[in-house]
Amino acid sequence: MSEIRYIKWKNLDGIQIENAWIRAVILPDLGGKIASVCYKKRQFEFAAQYRGEVYRLPGMDADFSDYDAAGLDDAFPNIVKAEVFCGGKGKVLYPDHGEIWSSRFSHRIREDGVELYCKSSRFAYRYRKRIALTDSGLTLSYEIENEASEPLPCLWAFHGLARYEKDMELFYPENIQGFENVLCSPELGEAGRHYGPDGSGYDFGRMPGDGTMVKYYVGHKLAEGHCGYRYPSQGVECLLEYDASKLPYLGVWITTGGYRGDCNCALEPASGYYDDIRIAAENNSLCMLEKGKPFVFSIAIKFREI
Repeated sequence: MSEIRYIKWKNLDGIQIENAWIRAVILPDLGGKIASVCYKKRQFEFAAQYRGEVYRLPGMDADFSDYDAAGLDDAFPNIVKAEVFCGGKGKVLYPDHGEIWSSRFSHRIREDGVELYCKSSRFAYRYRKRIALTDSGLTLSYEIENEASEPLPCLWAFHGLARYEKDMELFYPENIQGFENVLCSPELGEAGRHYGPDGSGYDFGRMPGDGTMVKYYVGHKLAEGHCGYRYPSQGVECLLEYDASKLPYLGVWITTGGYRGDCNCALEPASGYYDDIRIAAENNSLCMLEKGKPFVFSIAIKFREI
């Protein structure tokens, strides 16, 4: 049984959901962001925390880099800003990191959690997300429905910015065939460089050095939808479980101070490969969301002690 109440989280109205194991805070006015996820048994805060005292609410077409990079939210219908040809509409601007992170959501309180929903003002889609607590974590359930007659070119990625610690580790599904670097960095070299399953000398399970940032993808579709974080000094693991047939790609973002001084990381299950609508189309991984065929999927976030 979950206890649900309205609270103030910094300067914004929040919704706190709590049971014997987990306490989470949701911000409907800031993209339905999950600003906090606490595993109560260890008093372990999983979500990367915003260092400021006041959240600024972004407007339409806001640049993500000008705002807070913390908490767990979603990137849809894209990640990289681009003008994309959309059937009868011609070229349409897809804003930086998509629309969802900057949208204001309506909500309903349910017995087991919170249901959030919004409708795009630019595209004809409805976006619904339900957040419910479980004994070991929380489940995020999604339904995205295109109401237009023209298919919507889109990709979805989980933009869950997690707590960073120097000794933390990442783990992936078995039988990884390799990785592709998608951001120039001293650690991984030029974007487009491919690494073998053994990392070709780089340990993809560990954090890079201080003051840098990396972004890479598992370089192929995955058959298994699970990955996670291990925090040895906290005695906690966090596992993400999802349907790999819906989210077959996996991106990884880590900043150890290299991006604006922020320290966070994110395992990012995604529907397309990778980030840019145009690149996903070239890679034959772009979703064309059709009317009457909603995109329905979920992600479970589970905690366990080690």
